[in-house]
Amino acid sequence: MWNIRLLDKPFNAKVAYDGHPTLFTIKLYHGGEFTKFLDVQYIDGSVNYVGMVDIDTFSVHELDVIMKRFRYGVPPVIYYHFLVPGGDFHFGLKPLGSDDDLRTFP
Repeated sequence: MWNIRLLDKPFNAKVAYDGHPTLFTIKLYHGGEFTKFLDVQYIDGSVNYVGMVDIDTFSVHELDVIMKRFRYGVPPVIYYHFLVPGGDFHFGLKPLGSDDDLRTFP
């Protein structure tokens, strides 16, 4: 089961995920917004880490559950995106609207 990790808590991914190749951590930016056009940035938000997420069971519904832990609910409508590792906001930012989009995870 996933957990929300405190930002100041030490974490060693090699130790935590050793022998568990389907587990990963989400660096979750939330509560902010994207700037427009030339120099796209994410501003005025918070950052949290959600660890021990299993790619075999992860879904957009599960992401909704995670967001409810941060006190987001319906409404408002939440639009999810993920950044391809090594990518930037211009070419690496992809929409995450359905479980089919999860299949494009690297």
